[in-house]
Amino acid sequence: MSVETLPKRTFAMVLTAPRALEARELPIPAIDADSGLLRVEVCGICGSDYEQFAGVLRTPVPVIPGHEPLGRIAAIGDRAAQRWGVDVGDRVAVENMISCRFCAACLAGRSHLCERRKIYSYVPLSEPPGLYGAYAQYLWLHPNSVVHRVAPELPAPLAAMFNPLGAGFRWAVEIPELRAGETLVILGPGQRGLASVLAARAAGAGTIIVTGLAADARKLQLAAEFGASHTIDVQNEDARRRIRELTGGRGADVVLDVSS
Repeated sequence: MSVETLPKRTFAMVLTAPRALEARELPIPAIDADSGLLRVEVCGICGSDYEQFAGVLRTPVPVIPGHEPLGRIAAIGDRAAQRWGVDVGDRVAVENMISCRFCAACLAGRSHLCERRKIYSYVPLSEPPGLYGAYAQYLWLHPNSVVHRVAPELPAPLAAMFNPLGAGFRWAVEIPELRAGETLVILGPGQRGLASVLAARAAGAGTIIVTGLAADARKLQLAAEFGASHTIDVQNEDARRRIRELTGGRGADVVLDVSS
């Protein structure tokens, strides 16, 4: 087992009710051979974080929010170190899903549909050891966590984009099985939409069309800079007609809705 010098307690922001965040000092748990602790460097803010805060997502409380953590391994068990290929001091990003690895969905490669899955930031303090959210100094690493090494020289604000960039690849390329040369229409130029542009361009999409509102002018400009072939302001253009024009009447091979 490898451990850096650790405090006995960690600061954490705890959601106790809708729109009620409370600063608390919580005990840092001991780890076993299969788990670890992450010293949080930065945590991305997801749209679902606000929904959780506002009470739209009725997750159990009290709970520590934050499921896009990036940080350095502060403590790690021997089997966890071998399984994840990391050690104390290594910088990693942590995926938000904790799957069982053994149900039918997991064995079929669909761990996001795991029958017994947990999600970081949605597991309440009442479930030991409680540190399941990254709005804290330390995050407990469940044995079934998935971690990825991150280059230490990458600035933290950029490194924190691992989650939306990964989602962009999954939604725009992996799930629809986007093929080189195909036409992709992305509805919405927000963070997820822009990440999808980057992923689709890297995957060799032929034509990438991004739609947005008039208020999204700057985001549509960024979409073009990131590799979109065309952008459409749906409040001032007929999107269906414009897409038909841009594709010679063929339309899109894949349509991705990330507008909400």
